[in-house]
Amino acid sequence: MSAVLAVLILLANVPAWAQTQDTSAVWLSQWVRKRPVLSRIEMSGNKAIKTKGLRAVMQVVPAGFWSRLRLKSQPLLHPTMLRREETNIQREYRRQGYWDARVSVMARPYRDDGHAVMRVFVEEGMRSFWGGMVITGTPPELAARLHRYSDELVRGKPADSLLLALIVVQMQAECADRGHPLAHIAATVAHRADTIDVAFTLESGSEISIGKVSIDGLKGTRLNVVMRELRFKPGELYSRTRLVEKQQDLYSTGLFALVRISPEYTDTNSGAASRVADLNVRLVERPPSYIGFHTGAGQDPDRDLTLDYAVEWGSRNWLGTGRRWALTAQSGFVIITEWRVLHHRFSGRYTEPWIFGLRLPTTLTLAYEPGVRSPTQNYRIEKMSGELNVTRRFRKYNRVWSALVYERVNIYGIPADQRQSLLDEAGITIKRRGTLALERDTRPNLFLPSSGARTRIDFDYVGGILGGAIDFYKLDFSWARYQVISAPTIMATRLRAGWAGLHSGGKLIPTADRFYLGGANSIRGYSENSVGPADTLGNPTGGLVIALANFELRTPMTGKFWFTLFGDAGNNWDSFHDVTLKDMLISLGVGVQYVAPVGPLRLDYARRVIHPGYPRSDRVHLSILFAF
Repeated sequence: MSAVLAVLILLANVPAWAQTQDTSAVWLSQWVRKRPVLSRIEMSGNKAIKTKGLRAVMQVVPAGFWSRLRLKSQPLLHPTMLRREETNIQREYRRQGYWDARVSVMARPYRDDGHAVMRVFVEEGMRSFWGGMVITGTPPELAARLHRYSDELVRGKPADSLLLALIVVQMQAECADRGHPLAHIAATVAHRADTIDVAFTLESGSEISIGKVSIDGLKGTRLNVVMRELRFKPGELYSRTRLVEKQQDLYSTGLFALVRISPEYTDTNSGAASRVADLNVRLVERPPSYIGFHTGAGQDPDRDLTLDYAVEWGSRNWLGTGRRWALTAQSGFVIITEWRVLHHRFSGRYTEPWIFGLRLPTTLTLAYEPGVRSPTQNYRIEKMSGELNVTRRFRKYNRVWSALVYERVNIYGIPADQRQSLLDEAGITIKRRGTLALERDTRPNLFLPSSGARTRIDFDYVGGILGGAIDFYKLDFSWARYQVISAPTIMATRLRAGWAGLHSGGKLIPTADRFYLGGANSIRGYSENSVGPADTLGNPTGGLVIALANFELRTPMTGKFWFTLFGDAGNNWDSFHDVTLKDMLISLGVGVQYVAPVGPLRLDYARRVIHPGYPRSDRVHLSILFAF
């Protein structure tokens, strides 16, 4: 009788208990929507992967020292954050072979309703390792090519489920690049204790070749301009990568606001051994003629900040041929410390996108600079120049370009007996220069790079077989790398080296063509261009050998403000014989950046490390964009 009574009492209380749980869940849901501050993260159940390792894959970081000082925005809890972090941790466990791991992320009030603690509960389960792999399907030669992807699943290594999914995608991409865009790859897994065997099945579908190419949307552009970029031939084997490359080529012409290439299968027999795909290219043209106005701030040697503006009138698609021309008027001003005109420049530019049937954008630029008389100069320098530039891009990240430059200078307002000495000292004379530059740039974002690298080599050859009044060469190498070391902190590193020398009996390298270091973009803590050789009055004359190394830690603070810790090292010498490690100048500092639409606005404070050749000092730099 007592047992029956107990059961009745329990049944009577079930609705009340369930109601209490429902009420608690509703209250927590409403509380999370108030976006409390995430003050703490607690983890339990994780043994194989330490807490530090799991925190590294989480996107949220609890409130820390900078947040408490209000120098960095406080992390606020929101409803999607719990599910997102649960997915991140689950993904990390699957990556390390724990396919059966279960992760639960919840939030509770911490101290008061305005603060929260995130609690992570883990059931790790058993770890699995790769066993045997096999690929079946037709055609056999295509299946054989896919083996190189399955080789990444090394027997005995932790079974990374994310890697398995990536390999399937890579296999399908390989098929699409070899005429089988409709191929399907299935990966079947079989568990044996702690071992996972994988069987890949290939269903290649029909082999696809290119048929007709139709183009929609052309109004002013000639048809041959588009066809020379596409260069598809009927009967050519389908390749998805080639389609993407041709789409990017059309975008890079600057003629189109929209480019879309879509395959259309005209035959309906999906089981046929071979089929034809017609390509439909849909285009939206940009207006050919334009009038533009550009303005921006920058730096100039020995000046805090300069302001440049330019007015340009031109055509990006002259007569529908894809050729471009532009007329530009540009002026620069010194601002902040004073307000005066710095320079004027008028130029005309013409670009031929294809030369001799090759995609080699070639630009001819003619420029005239009337010169401006400054308060420190009793003379005016007039420059006339011509430049022929040829550019070639290889794949997505690589670029090479060369140029031939002719420059002639006239000087007004100085006595005839001083004219030659000024020409020799400043290098103001007739120059004939050949330039070759190579660049590889894998940065996804040029303003705020968080990954990738940039390598650039510049070689200048002046005079010699080109003629002119001076003969020298100049080589400049730079390399920079960017990587996230602990989200969201970014480590940026740059190395630079350069040297210049004489050839063909040359007697001097003009001061304007030498290397200069010091300032906001090289060695901070020193004034602009002040590092290196100088004349008897202390004015910089430039060096022939440079070495530079920069290191930065960049992290966001609050809103659009970033904070930087940096170290700079380098020097500038007259020759290789003068180069020694003990001469390296070092400076350390901190910086604050505001990320504006035009790029980061930067304020840096740097202090010199003691050096016998330079007094201990510090300096504040105001600039635009990061130093590198």
